[in-house]
Amino acid sequence: MNDIHRKGLVLPFPKTQTYILICLFAHIVGCYNVKAQDDKAIDITTKGIQIGQQVPDIRINYIHNYKTNSAKISDFKGKFLIIDFWATWCSPCVAMIPKMDTLQKQFGNKIQFLSVTYQSEKVALPFLSKLEQQQKKHYNLPIVFGDKKLHKLFPHTTLPHYVWINPDGVVKAITESKEIDSKNIVKMLLGNSQMAKKSDFKVAYDNNKPFLINGNGGDGSNLVYHSILTKFTEGIASTYSRTSLNSNSQGKVNSKNTSLLQIFRIAYGGYNKYYGLSRCILNVVDSTLLVSEKRGMEYLDWLKNGNGYCYELVVPPNLSLGMYEIMKKDLNNLFPDYTTKAEKRKVKCMVLKRTSAVDMIKTKGGPIRMEFSPLGFEMKNSPLTALTVRMEVQFMQNSPYPIVDGTNYNDPVDLKIDAKLSDLTELNKSLSKYDLKFEVDDYITDVLIIEDKQKSTKTN
Repeated sequence: MNDIHRKGLVLPFPKTQTYILICLFAHIVGCYNVKAQDDKAIDITTKGIQIGQQVPDIRINYIHNYKTNSAKISDFKGKFLIIDFWATWCSPCVAMIPKMDTLQKQFGNKIQFLSVTYQSEKVALPFLSKLEQQQKKHYNLPIVFGDKKLHKLFPHTTLPHYVWINPDGVVKAITESKEIDSKNIVKMLLGNSQMAKKSDFKVAYDNNKPFLINGNGGDGSNLVYHSILTKFTEGIASTYSRTSLNSNSQGKVNSKNTSLLQIFRIAYGGYNKYYGLSRCILNVVDSTLLVSEKRGMEYLDWLKNGNGYCYELVVPPNLSLGMYEIMKKDLNNLFPDYTTKAEKRKVKCMVLKRTSAVDMIKTKGGPIRMEFSPLGFEMKNSPLTALTVRMEVQFMQNSPYPIVDGTNYNDPVDLKIDAKLSDLTELNKSLSKYDLKFEVDDYITDVLIIEDKQKSTKTN
């Protein structure tokens, strides 16, 4: 997916999934009390220390992998200090660890990377130990656990987030991860600090109230039904949310600052299906009006340049069960140039298969439990479909193939896997002890087809 790693991610999870990443966005952004005047978005990084300003000589505690367990900013004087704000759930952050370790060794005492997380040692340290065990390598980067001070000095809403501080304690740059390379470090050491500044925009917005009503546009107290579509709205995170399936309460679904394809995927996925990009077939002349392969800030620019939308639908209780059918009709009226349909087709899929008739996975019973992380998972008394769904939605969302369960195994299973879930070779190696594997094969599965209406008419 073309999603920025905000502390909230655009993922239309099926009914059985928890909106983990969206909750993480709410958790961390909630640390900053931002009030935007006149309902305009503000760059939250401007609320902290700016480029060109001196960093206070604060004491940093709970440092791991360092000569002492605490240090002051002045202790790094004489080195270029690069602060790396990260979290265990942030895949791009974790991918940067080996790169930073290599750069640290390359430049030696000229620089010092300092990784900083708000997460506690009990959460982050086991994760790092497991990462080192899987990669068979120890990383010597100093890491600060449970940080509040540095987060307060350098507020942000997206990860990873980097702050470059020169040997005299002055901030020289605030960047994304793509700026972290040997070329830019050399430039910094030579006194050239011309790099694009990372900006994290935030606007006062309450997702519990209707969009554009009362600070969003009225208080919404008498609202019975509305359907809203706008172009990209600066300051609102790219998110998706919906109410639970309940005929006794008001129904609400919204998709903020997302592509048109994302909105179609939400509408046709409804309460119980997930249409990842690998399940979307676009028979259109210009696919760039629906989706983009750009990443990071380039993807944001694409959204801002006429390709991003905010959509919200609110319906009364008596219509909540049919909310997604209403949404489909909405999209048909709003975007009449397209014909959209969901159907089953035989396509190339990443299929989970059993490699023998020996039952190596049958559960021993007990409470149902599913625990997943980027470095492995444990399932107890759970269905295999829970694995393929989680892989497609979260850990292999960029796979060119839909991920499906082709085992025809309907009983609950017990599985414990220690492997990087985005690495198919490593995952299959770990799955082999259960006589399971993923492989590409033809399989009948759900797909979403979008066609130019003129082309569809000619075909029919």
